[in-house]
Amino acid sequence: MKDFEALKEKSLNDIKNAGIQIGNIVSWEINKRAKTRWGQCKKNIDGTYAIQISSTLLTDDRIPEKAVLETMIHEILHTCKDSMKHSGSWKHYADIMNRTYGYNIKRITKGSEKGVEDYKSKPMAIKYVFTCKGCGAKIYRKRDSKFTRNYRRYGCTLCGAVAWSRHTVD
Repeated sequence: MKDFEALKEKSLNDIKNAGIQIGNIVSWEINKRAKTRWGQCKKNIDGTYAIQISSTLLTDDRIPEKAVLETMIHEILHTCKDSMKHSGSWKHYADIMNRTYGYNIKRITKGSEKGVEDYKSKPMAIKYVFTCKGCGAKIYRKRDSKFTRNYRRYGCTLCGAVAWSRHTVD
């Protein structure tokens, strides 16, 4: 297993040495459940940031440390001013890091670029079908949500009726 703390410190130092001002990161987490992403940066209500890194990056020996650093830096760059999206400032900072250190930081990285197989996503099956009793319009949902639990409170956007029939697809 790779040394998470050492990689975190190296990524933070590389960014600071490149002259890039980062935001206030209050927590780092190794995410053992993440299956379709390498990392995530969340902005908290108070303006601080929480970063998650997939445990796969740290435990899979096929993934080189440089690839882990690229993901960590990718997420840290989201803490910079006006950098939550993958454009504008974030892209500018990623370009600086790529030129300065020879990294390959970009918006999306496939598994094959990190030395492992690519994730094969399976489309989610439709789980719920709602039919408006007023006009017959149908709404399809793949997962449970506020709407699927409280559909009787919602009006149809086409006819305004507040009458739905719910069908669960098995």
